[in-house]
Amino acid sequence: MQMETSLELTNMTRVQQFVLLGFPARLGIRDALFVVFLTLYLLTLLENTLIIYLICSHSELHKPMYFFLGNLSCLEICYVSATMPTLLVGLWTGPYHISFVTCMTQLFFFVSLICTECTLLASMAYDRYVAICRPLHYPLLMRSQVCLGLALSSWLGGLVVSAIKTKCIASLSYCGPNVLNQFFCDVSPLLNLSCTHVALTELVDFISAIVIFCGTLLVSLASYSAIGMAVLRMPSAAARRKAFSTCASHLVVVGIFYSAALFIYCRPSRIKSMDLNKVLSVIYTVVTPLCNPIIYCLRNKEMERFPELANMTRVQQFVLLGLSTRLDIRDALFAVFLTLYLLTLLENTLIIYLICSHSELHKPMYFFLGNLSCLEMCYVSVTMPSLLMGLWNGFYHISFIACMTQLFFFIVLVGTECILLASMAYDRYVAICRPLHYPILMRPQVCLGLAMTSWLGGLLVSMVKTTCIATLSYCGPNVLNHFFCDVSPLLNLSCTHVALTELVDFISAIVILWGCFLMTMASYAAIGRAVLCMPSITARYKAFSTCASHLIVVGIFYSVTIFIYARPKRIEAMDLNKMLSVIYTVVTPMCNPVIYCLRNKEVQIPFIPRGAQPMHMPAEDMKDAVTVLLNSNPVAMPVEKQKATYSIH
Repeated sequence: MQMETSLELTNMTRVQQFVLLGFPARLGIRDALFVVFLTLYLLTLLENTLIIYLICSHSELHKPMYFFLGNLSCLEICYVSATMPTLLVGLWTGPYHISFVTCMTQLFFFVSLICTECTLLASMAYDRYVAICRPLHYPLLMRSQVCLGLALSSWLGGLVVSAIKTKCIASLSYCGPNVLNQFFCDVSPLLNLSCTHVALTELVDFISAIVIFCGTLLVSLASYSAIGMAVLRMPSAAARRKAFSTCASHLVVVGIFYSAALFIYCRPSRIKSMDLNKVLSVIYTVVTPLCNPIIYCLRNKEMERFPELANMTRVQQFVLLGLSTRLDIRDALFAVFLTLYLLTLLENTLIIYLICSHSELHKPMYFFLGNLSCLEMCYVSVTMPSLLMGLWNGFYHISFIACMTQLFFFIVLVGTECILLASMAYDRYVAICRPLHYPILMRPQVCLGLAMTSWLGGLLVSMVKTTCIATLSYCGPNVLNHFFCDVSPLLNLSCTHVALTELVDFISAIVILWGCFLMTMASYAAIGRAVLCMPSITARYKAFSTCASHLIVVGIFYSVTIFIYARPKRIEAMDLNKMLSVIYTVVTPMCNPVIYCLRNKEVQIPFIPRGAQPMHMPAEDMKDAVTVLLNSNPVAMPVEKQKATYSIH
């Protein structure tokens, strides 16, 4: 009975959630930090994924050293994914509320991963010790079973230690303040909030710090001390330099990681300088996972040798055939496409100018249109120059690096446009189907977040796809039957297996193309139902007309893009693909301003002289216009009407 009473009292006094302060700063600084840390997060995921891919796909790297590096990269991906989301949410929203259970879950995974990393670093130091000090016994001492056992011990050891520490911290009572001066649930801030004695928990924390942190650090230092003595005994200075260079990168990472981690976690007393702890936490939760692939692998000679081997068999340049090889047609096509290029730049520049210079257009719909116009200008500037050069000179030679650069920016813009079109469809859905909530659901922060997600999403997808394509070997023909460097023609020229690259292409097509397309269609299906429920035929017609232009562009863009990119197999009809590519690389960017904006009444108003602008309209048209306006754009409602509407809800 006493035990049950104690548990009941604990539950009665325990806080149900914590508040993570994160990095308190002004809104502008928080936005800048959000972009910085989101970029670092995506780069960390990309780098470590690339390292895992290289190790798995190249048999030359199937060695104990790279087996541990693969485990470390997998750990770093989990590591940043355990802490960075709360950091990003805190920067986006300010102080972040997190439930007790979620906080303890995050603490469990964080402690587990940090302990696993300590043990894994010690295992890697032991591997280098055996390789340098006992090279003849290396195949026996570091055989596959031993490597697997060391890796499993690292992961299981971290889980056991984390389970014990998390259990002790979760069993404490938190009956007072619930504000954690940290960007994730960490040990020291939680101990500072407890309203019960934490002597036992601090003892467990101290013992685990001695065993895990200090123990593995001593193993690493002992291994490198033996390595240092063995290196100094080598007769050749060149041999000493090469042997030491294989360990220098590991020593750098060990020094950065342990200096920050031991400063915080090896003392059981409560640390007062929590702001300093937050800064140090950034080092081993953000900086170290980002730098590990660079320090370990990209400076490693065996990793560097792959580009050299590839360059031995890789073509140095490609030949773009362009649209046509007939001289008489090329001259006419050059004039046509140059005119279309200049017209596209002029139209989209005009749209951006109108949106920026007229306060009436400072609305979510036109904010996305401005982003789309900026994207279209970049879009045609990536593909059109090579098309024009091919028409002017005939066969157009492009270097390998320039080709991969063009491919990178092209995929970035295609992915960004897919997400941006889905965001615009969502904007129209909220405006028509949830008009009373429009000012909240589409406030400036949300619009900015959707736009940034579009650009960063396209950037991430492009980095993955371009890396996969650039790592292929191109040792045979170098003629691309296209007017720019595209995915399918490059896959057709590769002389190595492209199964993994095609799988990545297929997955990205499912996520980006089909995902955004389904989101767009779902938004317009809901809009269609709402429009059909309107009582007036005129109101239905006007409401639908606001979405018709977007549907036309979506239909043209997705029908062509999905036809080409949603299939991972090699497409044989390359001439047909070239013709279809012209539609979404030339025609769509030129027509978007006409379809979206020049048919829009609000955009036409700046072109009408002030004296000629209509000042009144018939009663019937006024009634229908107000109906459509209230259903499609509540931002345009009078303030009194908005207040009255919100007071009802």
